[in-house]
Amino acid sequence: MTAQDPRAEGPAPGPAPAEQHHDDQTSDDVPDSLGEVIGQARAELGEDEVEVDQVITAMGSASFAPVMLLPALLVLSPASGIPILPSICGLTIALIAAQMLFGRKHLWLPGWILRRKLDGPKTDKALATIEKPARWIDKHTGRRMPWLTRAPFNKLVLLVCLISGGIMPALELLPFTSSILGAAISVMTLGLLVRDGVLVLLGVGFIGAAVSLGIGLLG
Repeated sequence: MTAQDPRAEGPAPGPAPAEQHHDDQTSDDVPDSLGEVIGQARAELGEDEVEVDQVITAMGSASFAPVMLLPALLVLSPASGIPILPSICGLTIALIAAQMLFGRKHLWLPGWILRRKLDGPKTDKALATIEKPARWIDKHTGRRMPWLTRAPFNKLVLLVCLISGGIMPALELLPFTSSILGAAISVMTLGLLVRDGVLVLLGVGFIGAAVSLGIGLLG
């Protein structure tokens, strides 16, 4: 009997395409604060365009909250003035919130979102403008009213994030409404991340402000 040549078995199967799902957390340094989310995202932005998939992968694709924070922060930043970006971010937020709501273990996003390119310098500049206030917020967070960040209340928060993200494309023509919703989602998601129920309540207040502003503009 002759030994079988291992090369005859063919190459080992490769990983699933990035545009279908993110099954593994590729970064051991998962951000757990607003400042870290912004800093880690900026570290991936160079002088050229960068794909959304590259930034998400760097953050640890199995950590939903930090990944959902990024599009919310982009909507909150001056980058919200880039056409179509608030709509893309809103749909991304809605998809991530839905997967968190239903307990999915690993993040999935459609390829057309993951392949979308961000302008490195413009995105970096936009994030830089909110990095300092974000780190100030980090210093004032804590485990306050943590029961608001646990079931069943966290499910309600995720549902609010899902709805808020889903309606962003329809609100893009109404000035400031998407940015206010971005602020709401940012603080609520951070609240879930650091177990701070006060931030969750603050986010609900931002939602109320966005609704009032939208009604006023439509009226």
